[in-house]
Amino acid sequence: MWQDALKLEMEEITIAVTILEENDRLPPGYIKSSGHLIFDVKMDFRRKVRWVKDGHKTPEPETSNYAGVVSRESVRIAFTYAALMGLPVMAGDIKNAYLQAPSSEKHYLVCGPEFGEENVGKRALIKRAIYGGRIAGRDFWLHLRSCMDSLGFKSSKADPDVWYRPATKKDGTEYMEYVLLYVDDVLVVSENAEVAQ
Repeated sequence: MWQDALKLEMEEITIAVTILEENDRLPPGYIKSSGHLIFDVKMDFRRKVRWVKDGHKTPEPETSNYAGVVSRESVRIAFTYAALMGLPVMAGDIKNAYLQAPSSEKHYLVCGPEFGEENVGKRALIKRAIYGGRIAGRDFWLHLRSCMDSLGFKSSKADPDVWYRPATKKDGTEYMEYVLLYVDDVLVVSENAEVAQ
C-alpha cells in the first residue's frame, strides 16, 4: 500500500522538476535545496505520501510570501446569497494544487532513491511550486488569480479571494456567479457550478 502511494506521489511530483543529465550545467543563480517524504493515513484509510521541500533550509525570500484565503464572513454571505437567489453551491478541491503553479524560486535538488534508481545523485531543477517551499503558497495564489482572470472573473475589493462574474439563469434572471478560494479548496455559487470551476 505504501509503495503504491509513493509511486503515485513521485509520478505527480515529476512535473515539478527537470532532471539534468550528469554533464548538464546548472543555470546561473540556482540554489541547492532538499526535501523529504511525509507519510499519512487519510480519514478514509487511504495511504498518502507527499514529497515536500525543506523550505526552512533555504534563504529568506526577498518578496512577500503572503497568500490570502477567503474569510468566514464571505463564506456566510455567499451561502446567504445562494439561498436568496435559489442557486446551488458546489465545493471542490484542486488536486496537487501547488504543482499547477510555476515556482518563482530558483532552486535545485539532488535526487534521492524516491526519484528512481536511474536518477539517484542527479540534479533536478525545481520548476513548480512544491509544498514546503517558503513562497510556494504565494506562487500558487498568484497563479490561481491569473487563471480566474482568464475565466472572466473579477476579484472582490472587500475580499480578494471572492471572485465574481455576471451570469444569466435559464429563466433569464441575471445574477452574479461567485467562486470563493481557500488555498486549494473552492466554493462555487452558480446555476452552472460544474462549468464555473
